Amino acid sequence: MNATIIINVVTSAVVFVIGLLIAIGVVTPSFDTSLRITFGILFMAYGVYRFVTAQTKMKQMKLYEQREKMRIEKEKLIKNADKS
Repeated sequence: MNATIIINVVTSAVVFVIGLLIAIGVVTPSFDTSLRITFGILFMAYGVYRFVTAQTKMKQMKLYEQREKMRIEKEKLIKNADKS
């Protein structure tokens, strides 16, 4: 797993938790309720967005690795077929 993906997953979790704490009122109890909930929801949505983006990147990397393995195996088969 790539270090940037790990950082993205950790960051998304931290941002989501901060959004949850803001929405509940633990972090900013003095803010207006509607403003606090709005900012909390925005932070949580951004955390979910980052998590989904990180998952998509991981899937793309796995697909790329599989394609590279298939390409290498294909080249080996072609070389072996030419020798015969």
